[in-house]
Amino acid sequence: MVFMCKKCKKAFRKDMEVYEESDEYCPHCDNHYVIDAKEPKAMLSVEGEDARRDARMLKDERVKEDAKRSLFGQDVSDRLG
Repeated sequence: MVFMCKKCKKAFRKDMEVYEESDEYCPHCDNHYVIDAKEPKAMLSVEGEDARRDARMLKDERVKEDAKRSLFGQDVSDRLG
């Protein structure tokens, strides 16, 4: 494989079948060019469109919440079995 060092801007070849830990450095300037990979972490998130275009997902703190729209203030005992 052909690599190019970002520090000294020189190209060099490495045989990937006999790759060793010492091959992680540039042969010209000894720059460590191999970076450890970052593993993605599992997380839950909400994805939506651009908030500047469609702001329905965002809650406006300036507007008072209507009591009729809340599920906690309603009596739903007649709907339960």
